[in-house]
Amino acid sequence: MRIVASALANCVLFVGLLFFMLPSLTRAESPRDCTLPNAEEPAVPQTLRVALYPYTPDRLALFHKIESLFECENPGVNVVLVSSSNATDKYYNDDPTKQEGFLYVDADIYEIDTILLSDFIARGKIAAIELPFNDFLRESIEAVTRNGQTFAVPHWMCGNFLFYRKTDTELAEVKTWGELRTLLHRRGQSLFVDLKGKSTIGEWYFTSLVSIVGVDGAQRHIVEGEPINADAVDRLQDMLAMCPIGYCRSDKLHDKVGFYARTFVRGQASAFVGYSESIHYGLREFVDDCLSSSGCVPEDEIAVRALPSFRVSAPEAGVGWVDALAIDARLSGLKKELALKFIRRLVSQDVYLSILTPEWPYPSRYLLPARGGFQVPDAPLYPAFIAAHAGRKTGSLPELNKKLRSLANRLDCQLPIDRDDEEAKEKCRLK
Repeated sequence: MRIVASALANCVLFVGLLFFMLPSLTRAESPRDCTLPNAEEPAVPQTLRVALYPYTPDRLALFHKIESLFECENPGVNVVLVSSSNATDKYYNDDPTKQEGFLYVDADIYEIDTILLSDFIARGKIAAIELPFNDFLRESIEAVTRNGQTFAVPHWMCGNFLFYRKTDTELAEVKTWGELRTLLHRRGQSLFVDLKGKSTIGEWYFTSLVSIVGVDGAQRHIVEGEPINADAVDRLQDMLAMCPIGYCRSDKLHDKVGFYARTFVRGQASAFVGYSESIHYGLREFVDDCLSSSGCVPEDEIAVRALPSFRVSAPEAGVGWVDALAIDARLSGLKKELALKFIRRLVSQDVYLSILTPEWPYPSRYLLPARGGFQVPDAPLYPAFIAAHAGRKTGSLPELNKKLRSLANRLDCQLPIDRDDEEAKEKCRLK
């Protein structure tokens, strides 16, 4: 569950611009020469309806890459992106009365945030699947496995990281959020983190609760409707104490894609917390709007690490998520073969590289591939991301997403309310 989707639903704002931003074909644009198709045209033309995870940088440009390649390699196949509201801005909604949310999308291939995977399985919506390669990272395999069966192929790994300057050795060494708060207070500095939006608040509460009772205990607590844990809320309050007034709980800033990453790159904060792909927006800011005299932080001066622990002893591994590819349970015959072939192609190393290798003058998308064993050229932050994500655990119980989003409505009133958020003030006065 992504903070960019909350990180939880921002990229949709770019839709109107994306096709005008597509660069000319480069080495990274086309994984291989596709002038000679490698498959015969099927006797009957086929259409594959694909619902990809929507909250990624340059979503339509990313889809265009794989669509063009797969259609070229498989003449007679038409790959169609499902772009209904349930597959985009309402992705995390779960409202059966209004039929809202990704669970109500109809496609041949689904890219599912694994917080929703058990819900898809419970409805019989997707079929079990075999992994096409043997080098998927362990935590990504765990995220797509239920009762010993694999139900999706890992694509991207997701989770929060702490970004700071390489020269800041003190910040690199802090072990806990308490130590970080003391350090920043002593320096008179601040931290940016987005803690607004249903999915975002829900994920942070889950992360905080995991540090107290573990992943299994936390998700049982939430799904079974236990009261909000006051200690978990206190830990979020402590984190927010590092934010300057007017930030971190701002609805307006939450809706500005990559705002906190951009302010960090512009030198306006000592550190910020976000998903790996959030730094992409900050580094685009560096390319587009920074001069040598602007004091902006270049890519080679940025460091990334795992989040500090909430506890002094027995630090937690942290929470992570996976976006994974599944096939509709109704598929059979040639359509099923093509769907499996599409998924295998999408997670092939050369397609990963075509998506992640920077296209001049911009940086990598910094999405985290779920496979190991290869390096992304000219994208120096990947090794630190992969190391900092290792060992993270994920929630897997049915209805976890729905329960967290419901909890977020109440949590929103227990956390500081932004001075300009009149809607939240009114809502919380009425409670």
